[in-house]
Amino acid sequence: MHLKKHLLFIFVIVFALGLIYFYALSDMFHPKQIASYENFTEMSEEFDASKEITEAAKKYQTLKTQAGIIKGNDKAVAKIIALTFDGMESRGNMEAILKIMTDYGWHATFFAEGVNAARNETVVRKMKQEEQLIGNYSFVGVSKAERLQPEVLLEQFCRTQKILKLVTGHEPKLFKLYDTRYTDDLLRAAKASGLDNAVQSDLDIYVRKLDNDAAMADFVAKIQQGMIVSLQLGRPAPIKYSQKKGPDTPAVDKQPTIQEKNTVQVKDVTTIEIVKNLCGRLKEKGFTVVTVNVINAGSKIHKNANPAEDAKDKKTVNN
Repeated sequence: MHLKKHLLFIFVIVFALGLIYFYALSDMFHPKQIASYENFTEMSEEFDASKEITEAAKKYQTLKTQAGIIKGNDKAVAKIIALTFDGMESRGNMEAILKIMTDYGWHATFFAEGVNAARNETVVRKMKQEEQLIGNYSFVGVSKAERLQPEVLLEQFCRTQKILKLVTGHEPKLFKLYDTRYTDDLLRAAKASGLDNAVQSDLDIYVRKLDNDAAMADFVAKIQQGMIVSLQLGRPAPIKYSQKKGPDTPAVDKQPTIQEKNTVQVKDVTTIEIVKNLCGRLKEKGFTVVTVNVINAGSKIHKNANPAEDAKDKKTVNN
């Protein structure tokens, strides 16, 4: 009898602890705080861009021009493509990708988030040393950025500009944003932040989706000379707008360029093996990889742009 009471008592305690644990972890009982990037904005005073953001905001109010858009060149006669790596992975993976590029003698374009560039200064400096082109991918790698207010765009651009300039000695002139329409206001905010051109891909894919021969073959078959081809190394942080209410389907918290859990099944093939495979196939097809500002220096679209600035842009090769 006493044994049964003891067992019942233990069962009640275990059940109660289970309920407490479930409550603490479950999204059903805790509303999600939407669209907050504060967790990724703690940086040293060295990277403070308050002054640059203020100056860009003033410039934005009076600016008559906007950033242009670099697209692929469908009239290219040489077998060249521009390959971009969007976002940053671990230091080891980034260094391995850089080695692949140098082994082939190729120059790619690396779009880095400010927060990751600040945490991986050595890798970013190595990109510069090996004459790879570095671009602005916003501070946390935002997506659907056309929905952001100008002041938020200016902060995303300027903070990244400040970090990349301090790390590499040069301020980027190109930027790229994932799953984003380049609206007039967005391009004007970019110009006010010191960015001359956006980059628009002809083909882009999350690198982990190329982890099997069929997917790789299908992707490579679509590549034509003169294209801008982009590999997403991570999942950019999405924009969220309001507080989630009620016990809806639990959301997945995202971090900048950290892939979503349970969305893409991770297989044994590594990112480095995928990049090696892709580059090998590109080489077999006779392609050479160049930076985006080489693929088509004349493809920039400037609305109301200054011709003198266009001429200056064409002289810019690797800033």
